[in-house]
Amino acid sequence: MGDVNLTEHELRHADGDFRVVVLGRGSDMHGNQPCAAVFGEPGNGCLVRIHSRCVYGEIFESVDCDCRDQLRQSMAMMRKVGSGVLIYLDQEGRGAGLLAKALGYQLTQREGLDTFSSYRVLGLPEDSRSYEDAVAILRNLGLRRVRLLTNNPAKVAALSTADFQVEQQPFLVRGQSAEARRYLAAKARFGHTISIAELEADAARDRWRWLHKLLRRTWRKPAQETPERAPARVVELPVPTVNPVEQSVTSAQPTDLVS
Repeated sequence: MGDVNLTEHELRHADGDFRVVVLGRGSDMHGNQPCAAVFGEPGNGCLVRIHSRCVYGEIFESVDCDCRDQLRQSMAMMRKVGSGVLIYLDQEGRGAGLLAKALGYQLTQREGLDTFSSYRVLGLPEDSRSYEDAVAILRNLGLRRVRLLTNNPAKVAALSTADFQVEQQPFLVRGQSAEARRYLAAKARFGHTISIAELEADAARDRWRWLHKLLRRTWRKPAQETPERAPARVVELPVPTVNPVEQSVTSAQPTDLVS
């Protein structure tokens, strides 16, 4: 695959600038290479997030998944503590690609299958992602011990197998919709460290908020109608008559007044 090298530069951002490193292998400059946002001066024990691309959540802002929330939350946490590394991998659809992800969505919406079951029906691995590039980036940054922001034990295992000391720091995730909560519940069944009880509590809170809004609309008093104002009366005033004598004096020329 060629020698590993990192290309690094600064990137300006409204919430604070950071460095970007792009992983290259040999002289190949084609394709979407993995990259990382480096905040501050990260050292051993820093926060690390390994994030896979999600067009639906990050570009189209779908609320069917938690990808965008995890991306933003991890960046905010790194800014808050002053350092960290966010690795971004081009592994759409858990490594299966965008078309496979779209086909999985079709099955989910038509048959009611969860995302992992739909992949099995399609004959695809439930998760085919590789974290070799993430390991290469971390090693080139000189890191050997990290606090990994993840709910996925497979990411912890991948770094541990590569001789990293890994402390898992789970995310506190909140599903923005019923579909997102079903997706998170499927992740929990697949082994992710996500609390089903928390998801059920979120769903209960959403139902209560919906009911509260409905009751407020139902019980809201109708607005008091403004009484109609009577139309303005037009009063015609009599036109004063002019005395004929005064009129003749007023209209007379100066020479006429000389006796």
